[in-house]
Amino acid sequence: MKEKKRILLSLFRKKSNMFLLGILFFLLFFMLVSVSIYNTSRDTISAIERTYGTSFSIGLTPDKNDMNQWEDRAIEGMDSPVRTYIGPNVDEAMVRRITEEVEGITDYEAGSRADVMLYEYELVPGYHAWSYNYFTTHEHHLPYDPEETKNMMYITYTYHTRNSCHFDQFYNGAFRLTQGRHITPDDAFKCIISENFAKRNHLKLGDTLKIDLHSLNVRAKYPIESLGSVETEIVGFFELTYQQTVTQYTEEIDILENWVITDNEAGRALDEIIGRPYYLSASQFFVENPAELDEVMEQVRQLDWIDWKYYELVKDDGLYSQAVKPLRTLKIIMAVCLVVIVTSGVLLLMLVILHSMKRRKREAGILMSLGITGKEIRKQFLGEHLALGLTAFFFALIVSLAVTPGIGNQIYGAVNKGGEQKVYTEKEIEAAIARGENSKVAEMSRNQRTGVEPPKELTTRVEVKTALLVFAMMLLIVYYSVNEAIKKTLKLEPIRVLSMIE
Repeated sequence: MKEKKRILLSLFRKKSNMFLLGILFFLLFFMLVSVSIYNTSRDTISAIERTYGTSFSIGLTPDKNDMNQWEDRAIEGMDSPVRTYIGPNVDEAMVRRITEEVEGITDYEAGSRADVMLYEYELVPGYHAWSYNYFTTHEHHLPYDPEETKNMMYITYTYHTRNSCHFDQFYNGAFRLTQGRHITPDDAFKCIISENFAKRNHLKLGDTLKIDLHSLNVRAKYPIESLGSVETEIVGFFELTYQQTVTQYTEEIDILENWVITDNEAGRALDEIIGRPYYLSASQFFVENPAELDEVMEQVRQLDWIDWKYYELVKDDGLYSQAVKPLRTLKIIMAVCLVVIVTSGVLLLMLVILHSMKRRKREAGILMSLGITGKEIRKQFLGEHLALGLTAFFFALIVSLAVTPGIGNQIYGAVNKGGEQKVYTEKEIEAAIARGENSKVAEMSRNQRTGVEPPKELTTRVEVKTALLVFAMMLLIVYYSVNEAIKKTLKLEPIRVLSMIE
């Protein structure tokens, strides 16, 4: 009887083949799903890192015990002096020199931040507008006159940038430029404001925005006054890509639509009003390839003109670390599942095949006594099990193509549960106030997106390379299992095999 005919007869006669087919189907199905979800989470992490993980920063490491780095300064309106850092700092000349001397750095960002007052404009109202309106219409015993603190409702942040496209809120997608252009290194006294702020104040592109430096920058006492102003030209409008929930507890300075983005020349001019040196609070270096980040950082550390006692290099992963956290968790879960599934599946498969081979010793002995070689018998048994494997793989592939996207999203949704930004209600904030948790109240009332949001969904597909990988693993598993189950039998003489049958 020819080999092919023997294989077909064996496949149709053996009831255990259905059980074996079922085991192979579930093993291959779970392998296809697990590998697909694992690869999708890995590729999504890589894509996020390629987009947001290509920069590092240089920062200060002040020594609190080195008195040469600190100075006690008297602040008008305060009973005791304030300890102020006066040691080495980071300026744009330093950042530019590093960029020029280190190969691999493609660009840099340098900027700062200032508390300013937009005295002549209407801001999106928050806590201080509510506070002024309330205390001027209700009887209260306050240590100050509400008129003295009225200007708090005009205080906001200005962010000074070299390239506004690198500003965190644009970089993480919280801001979107809607009109005009970004700020560039060649700009001087230009600014970008929100569309909401522009509409409230009837401003358009090309108009002048007057920015005042307020007195709280140099003294801790009321009334709040302007120390001087800088005029900037509006070159762009932005809008938020998500809804920032603003309550009566949200300060105007924390309302994103009140922020102003300017160039470094405007920032330098604001500091010159009070004779303060213009130092950077943000200094980023960008590389093209994330894989080269560590190497480029090491080159910077080798620069001997930098006193590393005062400085440190830090990878800028804070922007996207929370976004990849659920993806990394999912990746680990799928890796563990894959190991468990493959290990348990292979062991079960081997036990079934071993049991099947024991029941077929008589068949093997008869075939050997008929002069059929061990190689041909092995080939027959391999052919039978590979036929089962191919059938199981075909059905597993069809089913996995249909259900893997849904399974991937279900598992990712469970892992990423609660990953979205928490928006606090006024009742929750008031409860925190009642508990005396003032620092927590400030954070709760901001409702700001601080980094890149995790993907809302995970688009999981069974790719060709995944199918080929699982197919190759199936071939190896079947080949190994059959060979291990039959090798001892084939080493014996036919008479010995037949004598072992009970």
